[in-house]
Amino acid sequence: MAFQANQEYLSSNQLRARYGGRSHMWVERRLKYDKGFPRPVYFGRLRFWKLSDIEAWERQQATKTHEAA
Repeated sequence: MAFQANQEYLSSNQLRARYGGRSHMWVERRLKYDKGFPRPVYFGRLRFWKLSDIEAWERQQATKTHEAA
C-alpha cells in the first residue's frame, strides 16, 4: 500500500493510548480475532493505522452495541 500524504496515521502507541492505554497484546488480539479491525500499514518495520479506518471501525462497534441494547 502506498503512502498517502493527505491521510492521517496513528502509531501503535497512539492507537493504544486512544483506547485508554491498552497493551500491545490487546492490539495483537484485535488483529488475530477481530476480522473487522483495521489492518496496519507498514512503513519499513513500523506499523501505522489509518485514522479514517479506525474511526470507521469505531462507528461499526458503536452500531453493534446500539443494536444489542
